Amino acid sequence: MRGAISMKNSKKAMWVGIAATAAVVTIAAVLAYEEDAVDRVGSYLNRQRLKVKFKGNGPILKVIDALDDNEIDTLLNIFDRTGSLKDSALDAWDDVKDKAVDYKEHIEDKLK
Repeated sequence: MRGAISMKNSKKAMWVGIAATAAVVTIAAVLAYEEDAVDRVGSYLNRQRLKVKFKGNGPILKVIDALDDNEIDTLLNIFDRTGSLKDSALDAWDDVKDKAVDYKEHIEDKLK
């Protein structure tokens, strides 16, 4: 009798182990699928963002379609950096202009 109970317990333990393993595999598959889906959506959005920069230029849009995701990311990083450099240069130029105007007004006031 004791052997029959032990065998039932070991079968239960085996089924619990199989069920737990299946649950872990299922969760891992769902997470991998979701991560892949997120990556695909991100890649699509980056590609569209780059296409917007060249809107209306058919040959370049075809080239963008042929690029892989890493190349798209690299181009976007370059555009982001040059855009921020351009903004910084324009801000610095505006500061120089403002200081020149202030200096001109200061000199005009002294000459009056």
